[in-house]
Amino acid sequence: MSRRVARPYAVALLEVTARESVPALRQIEGQLATVVELFRAEPELVRVFEVPSVAPAAKRRLVDTVAESLALRPEVHRLLIALSHHVRLRFLGEVVEVFRELVDRREGIVRGLVEVPVQPTPQQVEALARALTSLLGARVELGAKVRPDLLAGFVVRVGSRVFDGSLLAQVRRFASGAATE
Repeated sequence: MSRRVARPYAVALLEVTARESVPALRQIEGQLATVVELFRAEPELVRVFEVPSVAPAAKRRLVDTVAESLALRPEVHRLLIALSHHVRLRFLGEVVEVFRELVDRREGIVRGLVEVPVQPTPQQVEALARALTSLLGARVELGAKVRPDLLAGFVVRVGSRVFDGSLLAQVRRFASGAATE
């Protein structure tokens, strides 16, 4: 549900900034992420925007103060005003995620996650990303997550695609093949 609420705001922000370069869009993304971190560190701040007894003018002054103290770009400031006005600031994290995905798509990047039983080296993650880049035809950026329950192998998730090379998946494939013989 929250992504459905966040998407129109992220799309609108991208449309407003459509003429910007990718580095400028990444700067906007970074500024939004900074505000998200501020709200995570100070959850009472978000609650102020959801309390009906706080006057809209006071909420606007608070948004202006945050924007000024963080030296936010005008587009980011206006987005915060719109989210505040519609009592949607709690969805800012999701807005940032959707905005990042839209900028990634514009830049030709696909993000993924590799799950492994032990911490991989950066070189291993980079090599896997290069292999996936050639396979998928888009630049793949991978994050890594340690899952000791895998025992051996790995699972890669890139968008809606899953590449399961885990020991468990191999055992299941072997068992299903042996059962059919």
